[in-house]
Amino acid sequence: MAAFNLLDEAWVPCTMLDGRAESWGLRDLLVRAQDIAEIRGDSPLVAAALHRLLLAILHRNFSVEGTEQWATLWEKRAWDADVLNDYFTRWHHRFDLFDAEHPFYQVAGLDWSKGGSPARLLFHADNNPTLFTHLASSAPPELAPAKAARLLVGFMAFDVGGTKTSERGQESAKAAPLNKGAVVLARGEDLFRTLLLNLCRYAPEEGDPWHFDRDLDVPAWERDEATRPEDRSPDGYIDLLTWQSRRSRLQPEKREDGTTFVKNVVIMKGFQPPNAFTLHDKETMLAFRRQLRANRDDNPWPVVTFTEERGLWRDSFALMHSTNEESKQPKVLEWLAELAWEDILPPAAIIPIDVFGMESNRSKVLAWRHERLPLPLKYLGDRSLVVSLKTALELTERTAQDLRAVVWAMAKNILTTKEQSPVRKFVDHLAVERAYWPCLEEPFKRFTEDLAQDQNLNGEYGDRQIPAWKTTLRAALWVAFNEATRGMERSTRTMKAMAIAERNLRARTHRYLVTEEEGEDATAES
Repeated sequence: MAAFNLLDEAWVPCTMLDGRAESWGLRDLLVRAQDIAEIRGDSPLVAAALHRLLLAILHRNFSVEGTEQWATLWEKRAWDADVLNDYFTRWHHRFDLFDAEHPFYQVAGLDWSKGGSPARLLFHADNNPTLFTHLASSAPPELAPAKAARLLVGFMAFDVGGTKTSERGQESAKAAPLNKGAVVLARGEDLFRTLLLNLCRYAPEEGDPWHFDRDLDVPAWERDEATRPEDRSPDGYIDLLTWQSRRSRLQPEKREDGTTFVKNVVIMKGFQPPNAFTLHDKETMLAFRRQLRANRDDNPWPVVTFTEERGLWRDSFALMHSTNEESKQPKVLEWLAELAWEDILPPAAIIPIDVFGMESNRSKVLAWRHERLPLPLKYLGDRSLVVSLKTALELTERTAQDLRAVVWAMAKNILTTKEQSPVRKFVDHLAVERAYWPCLEEPFKRFTEDLAQDQNLNGEYGDRQIPAWKTTLRAALWVAFNEATRGMERSTRTMKAMAIAERNLRARTHRYLVTEEEGEDATAES
């Protein structure tokens, strides 16, 4: 009988601090976390889901109900191996990928005839095989157990909604909890510190992360009852971290050389949160932005998500600040702010944050995303600093709007038409914003670090850096304008329209991008 226990088998690929590539089982992964630089997932989605699996294990073994307990763990620089070994001994059989009664993250007894290609775990492959992989359901891959396990963990957290294996009386499945979200992970110097930075206060009696019955909150592998196709709210935060959005079963087969592989997987609808349950004020790794004009059936606090051609840095305000009216930052960042406030973490420290997610359109995956942003901890506790950041972001968006407006007017002059459709197609073809935004991503990361150091005697930020950012914006808008117009024909009408557009662009942006010290020529970068 096939067996593959995730505690003992090497299935999680990692980069060690010395640069070597190694793979570990869950036991050694946590015991040696201080020697590991980072986990390497098959995709950003898998990497994010693997961290959440590890956090669920840690929450079951190490109590963090306040900052003092957290600080004690931070000073130890390693997880207690005896505590982990006791836990893993108790639940060892529940981590077997092919266990007959409780296969890990699966449901025993599902009908193999309902199965299909393991490419379904690569849910991006079925939806867009040419974008990510050459594998498709018509050419079923054979997955090694290690890879199948990693994909299964990612699949549970991120799978798109829609019809799964056909079952009588079953409606299509909702998307998995993290499907739309940009998942935030604070990054430490090693895996131990990464995990601890994301190990938020767990005190449900006090509402952290929210109010629930601690005794009912257990991970998927500790549950005796099987996952069912029904609506239910998560019993708590650990339940949410290991949420079984699908019923699945991996069918192992043996090759002639005795090695095991997976060539068939059953996937069916699993647990679904009821419509009344929302992740806002519960999920620790997602940011939310308030939808002020939400309809009755809409979620008034949708997650901050990745969108096509929009860098997540443009949503930095929502990530770094919470307001009752506009945004809610991830709880993990609120926790880091509390640790910095109490000087457990250096308030002047800069902690990188990884943001994982994907772009999707209904049941179609468009792209994976992984961005890394620097986070000076001062942003989490200094409102004046965040206000200055918001000012810079508003200037950036306003410049983009003026750039597009000027190009739109230029297109109308060239086409000599009042119809909107041909003008829109022409402007989209020029793609001026596609050239503008990439010019700013890396400079913005430097700007956020520099802004945190640019404080005057009145406690305000940006005396030097806001004017410097305006200079960066001027350079970016002219690079974008020149790139968009470089290939245009040089007819008399076109040249005249371009000249008018240049004058208009200078005039529109002069009001807010040029300081008195810089003078009238500051917008003449073209």
